[in-house]
Amino acid sequence: MKVTILDVAREANVSKSTVSLVLNNSKAVKLETQYKVREAIKKLNYTPNLAARELTTSRTHTLGIVFLTSNHFKKPYAFDSVAETLLYDTSNGIYTGLKNTDYALLTERFSSVSNPDALPSLIMSRRIDGVFLIGGLFTSDLIEHLRQINLPTVIIGLQYNGTDSIFSEMEQVGYLAAKELLEKHHKRILFLNGPANSSNSQKKLSGMQKAFSEYGENPKNLYVVNSGYAGLDGYKSLKEIWESGLRPDAIFGASDGITSGAMRFLFEQKVNIPQDLSIIGYESSILSEYSPVNLTVIDAHKEKMGEEACRALLKRIEKPRSNTVWLGIPPTLSHGSSVIER
Repeated sequence: MKVTILDVAREANVSKSTVSLVLNNSKAVKLETQYKVREAIKKLNYTPNLAARELTTSRTHTLGIVFLTSNHFKKPYAFDSVAETLLYDTSNGIYTGLKNTDYALLTERFSSVSNPDALPSLIMSRRIDGVFLIGGLFTSDLIEHLRQINLPTVIIGLQYNGTDSIFSEMEQVGYLAAKELLEKHHKRILFLNGPANSSNSQKKLSGMQKAFSEYGENPKNLYVVNSGYAGLDGYKSLKEIWESGLRPDAIFGASDGITSGAMRFLFEQKVNIPQDLSIIGYESSILSEYSPVNLTVIDAHKEKMGEEACRALLKRIEKPRSNTVWLGIPPTLSHGSSVIER
């Protein structure tokens, strides 16, 4: 015989409406009561009737992840593509945040490069109650359209006015990298940055400049090259610098992809890390973990970003009029063996 919501209510010794509130992830129910209800659900192996709930709540109990990329027609792991580690790592955090809820998750890789007016199919189909936008390759038109259709939205990885945003504190990213290198007496620091028009790139550079100022270092000893975030971008940028005759004693890569590309070039030049040159990466992903050198990295805590984004989106769905959430996740320095004292 099929277990009903009434059976769960009797087992937990609560009302049917209380069980319904718990199933809808409401914060109005005491934690002790939530625990009793979830234990009853587990014991009775109760499965909510999602189709019926959609009719009564106008919800699908499905959330969407839209990963905004320029690599739509490329292999995401190609050397000339931006490695999609942000999608993978933040998604793990989102899954953690959805634990013990009945929300399902759909994912779509989306590029508007060829058609700026296009919308992700997940949004057009209205199959979702809310959406996570991951990555910075979106236009204000997309955000405004989401506002018009009242689709709860959280942006991961970038700040956007008036929209819930979870992001890494980018100025602190650059500051921590420069501070580590300056304290170890490096004098010629090369910053392989992302695109110059990116606000995240500008903030990382600002953080490095702040550290140079605090330590009384000549800003002319900070060399900056802007490019894309792919491995090939890091490779080409360092190759150009190397062929110009500049020999930095330290490099900070603005992404793990850039750092990996730079390290490939250094390997070809038979440059030893860290004996000849120190290097720091940013993100802390599978690329840095599998590096042949135990990299020192600035950890963005992307899983934490995903988990906090999940909390923000569930709250936005439950309380559409609540204040906008802008949450910066502080990065931390994770010491490896790729930086030494000079």
